[in-house]
Amino acid sequence: MQYIAAWSVLSLASFILTGCSGSSIAITPTPPPPPVNVVDTVFASQVTVGRLYLDGEAQLAGTSDGLFWRTNAQADWQQRSPTTANVNAVAVIAPGHYVVAMHPAGSAPHTEASPLYVTQDSGANWQTISHDFGRDSYTTINNLAYDVSTGALYAVGATAVAVADSTATNWMLLDGKWDGFATGVHLLEPQPTQQNLWFGGQGAIENGFLRRYFLPDRAITTWTDLFPNPSTFKGGLIHPTDSQTVLFGGEGGIAISRNNGESWELPLGDVNHRFYWDVVIDDAGVLYTAGYDKSGPEQPLIVECSSDNGITWHSNDFADEISKGGVRSLAMIDLGGDSALYLGLWKNGIKSISTADLNCG
Repeated sequence: MQYIAAWSVLSLASFILTGCSGSSIAITPTPPPPPVNVVDTVFASQVTVGRLYLDGEAQLAGTSDGLFWRTNAQADWQQRSPTTANVNAVAVIAPGHYVVAMHPAGSAPHTEASPLYVTQDSGANWQTISHDFGRDSYTTINNLAYDVSTGALYAVGATAVAVADSTATNWMLLDGKWDGFATGVHLLEPQPTQQNLWFGGQGAIENGFLRRYFLPDRAITTWTDLFPNPSTFKGGLIHPTDSQTVLFGGEGGIAISRNNGESWELPLGDVNHRFYWDVVIDDAGVLYTAGYDKSGPEQPLIVECSSDNGITWHSNDFADEISKGGVRSLAMIDLGGDSALYLGLWKNGIKSISTADLNCG
């Protein structure tokens, strides 16, 4: 009886599957869910965003089409720029008080001082700064950095490194020459806790260099072989909680020193001349960077991050979401319980990724 019952169940199942005609019933598989996109658009313009800054909750974007500003992460962007030239750098002196270096019109050699402007009302109104950076050589100001602890404003040009007060009018040369010839100094990072000023860039023969200037006695230490040439240094991070650790990036990777330059690690060293312009850190101590290939704007967006203070880095590839993924600037944004990584892109505005969506180890 058990054999007959089992045979009956199998026959019924066969009848249901084949039907009276004997043909099989097609079972349509459930399609996989669509991929979840994690990259958001913060600024949709197709401009290059070379600099990102924060002024409290206000956000500033230095672009190839001037300076853009908004009051907070929910507000609309406004173009608050003295001109629509490329923004070379911004120094945030105080809330709403900015000094902005714009790229000079035309090509070098320039016939007038590198344009500097100041605003006291977040860019609603601007005044031109009459200054003597470069003297009669009219070298372009590539970067600015303000040390709020001392009131010193630093600037770099082709080879010149100089200091002024917050008015940015009278400049004193610290290193280099006003009329020096080179691709230029771009990296500029004050380190007040150690009384250091870090700067670097590329020399006249595409040779990358990094320098540490000790402010009390003006002693300079130079490194020229951290990355294979051609190379350059662009930006980086003075670690906010570890006074001995600095991280600098450029063409070739990221260089880290945990003892203020006595020795160096290259966890992202010699990566086929990929550029890294920036490094940022979140409140948990996780480090983030991203780079670009100079071959063109069409390239994958790859974010790299480290949860062990830069010893190991994990790659996050968002090529499926972004076609123009070359990263020129970074900023870490606190969204009230969540953190977002802002990415200023090459000819693709600003994108945002929640740090919760990144695998950092």
